[in-house]
Amino acid sequence: MKGKGYLNEKRFFLITLLASTAFLFGACASRAGYESVPAAAAGTSQSIKSGTVLDVRLVTIEGQKTGIGYTTGAILGSAVGQTIGSGSGRILAAAGGAAVGGIVGDQAEKDLTSKTGQEITIDLDEGPTIAIVQENKQPEFNIGDRVTVLETRAGFSRVKHDSFGIDPNYN
Repeated sequence: MKGKGYLNEKRFFLITLLASTAFLFGACASRAGYESVPAAAAGTSQSIKSGTVLDVRLVTIEGQKTGIGYTTGAILGSAVGQTIGSGSGRILAAAGGAAVGGIVGDQAEKDLTSKTGQEITIDLDEGPTIAIVQENKQPEFNIGDRVTVLETRAGFSRVKHDSFGIDPNYN
């Protein structure tokens, strides 16, 4: 029979594993600004349209489920389950822990990868009124802002301020 020291070592290991996993998920969070563009926009020609912001609404962009959260949760759940019971009870606890951990990990990944965004309604100077949802970037958009809409041939669009990054003294 294993003593209290063994159980404390297992708990320490599990807490360290959980904290490391949380740190890794946090490190994957996007910190994109105007100096970052979506991968789909790299190396493509984009049409440029100008317009005025009519409305702005904060939205939540749903996170993604890539399987990393499920797998990590299942592994951690199984590890926790193995600390319970002995013999065939221990195997059942590990299997149950893996199932529950996978479900919890999957949802945790979705929650951790969700982002705050803006739905920006724009009256184009030469065209219709459009709405684009994109991740919230600084500076935020406000009603009345002059903006540029960049659209790839594949239909991916993004919005940027007309004056952002432009030197008004440049000739």
